[in-house]
Amino acid sequence: MAHGAFIEPNQALEDLANPAEALNIQIHSGFRAAKHARHLKGQNRIFDQIIARLSKLDLPYEDQCSTEYYFDLVRTLRDFNGEFDRLVEVGVFMGGSSGIFAGCIGPFDVDLDMVDISANYLQFAYERVRRMYPESTGRIRLFHGDLPSYVRTVMLEEPVRTIVHHDGAHDFNQVVRDMAALSFVREQLVAIIAQDTHLRGTVHHMNFVDMAMYAVFGLDLNYAPIGKRYPEMDSRTAPNKYQGNYFVPDAAEGFVLPMAVNEFHYPHPDLSIDDFLPAPTLKLVANG
Repeated sequence: MAHGAFIEPNQALEDLANPAEALNIQIHSGFRAAKHARHLKGQNRIFDQIIARLSKLDLPYEDQCSTEYYFDLVRTLRDFNGEFDRLVEVGVFMGGSSGIFAGCIGPFDVDLDMVDISANYLQFAYERVRRMYPESTGRIRLFHGDLPSYVRTVMLEEPVRTIVHHDGAHDFNQVVRDMAALSFVREQLVAIIAQDTHLRGTVHHMNFVDMAMYAVFGLDLNYAPIGKRYPEMDSRTAPNKYQGNYFVPDAAEGFVLPMAVNEFHYPHPDLSIDDFLPAPTLKLVANG
């Protein structure tokens, strides 16, 4: 399957009761945000409508963001309503944020591009969205690749007013690479939303999304915190049994960076987008 290009949805998944199983996607915690949304009901009409559809979704899946984070995504898009034409979701996992964004396509009259290096997760997230919002699928595209490749292939060729949601790799170096790539389309950017700014883990994973944002945008970073903050005694502030990840106590789950009040401090102007693209894979061919 082509990397760094748009792909078509897998129609073979449409009639399956468990697409995750067919795509070899494991479900760990089984957390579902819709089950924890009661305290937010009545505060935002669009969010309520999304939760109503999500609650009826008969599909095995799990979410990895808090319900409060999903609520704040809708609120953030409402605040920028009329200022952007396209949402770019980088890192889809099992479609938690994808479903929220799909529910905003109609109300805010925007398009959605879903970007992921995993074709399987991309296909699952799309199938989840398709079952929730079949009427919006004509405004959704699937890009199989990383964010620098998307910037080079799509954003530089299709300049539109864009909000980027980043929940892809949480590794410090990759987040720096992704944010730096966006500097080459800075005129298009209305806002950047970064998720898991409270995440830490083992040194192997180097989960420092917040620090990467400061590395690219400077110590005078201007952002609005969104999502949930966890108190120090919460069990989620201790390493979990899956990857050893945990949340920093009282840290924001996400950052919203309005680009009107932020600027890129990295990369150097002499660098190009090609410097941030993934290295080509070498194919070894046996002699004889």
